Amino acid sequence: MSTANTPVNMLVISRADMQRIFEHCEREYPNEACGLLSGSDNKVDTVYSLSNENPSPTFYRIDSKDHFRVIREMREKGKELIGIYHSHTGSPAYPSPTDVTLAYYPEAVYVIVSLMDRKNPDVKGYIICEDAITEVPMNIL
Repeated sequence: MSTANTPVNMLVISRADMQRIFEHCEREYPNEACGLLSGSDNKVDTVYSLSNENPSPTFYRIDSKDHFRVIREMREKGKELIGIYHSHTGSPAYPSPTDVTLAYYPEAVYVIVSLMDRKNPDVKGYIICEDAITEVPMNIL
């Protein structure tokens, strides 16, 4: 999670890491892909492409064993969970009502990749806290 004193006003991610996310989303299509992002100070340093426990074109749930393993690995490396990503295969890059209901990490940036135009995926980041959705700019380096 983001450092307590560092407000999330932007998520910084490398172009290579963003490409990894796009490739994962494309591999899982027509089902939603999902994964976790670790780092510090709102800068992603590792993309964890994980399994969707119940593959579906309209829903994701990160495999619980993968989730706990990756969180443990992050802690061992002194890193934080700074983001959670998933794809929307047929809708815009905006949190669905289900995404809002299941947003358990208010400090994390929820990165959504829309594959409505698979040749030009759209990606946006959001903070979801107590049913409020706030877009977070993404700086792709």
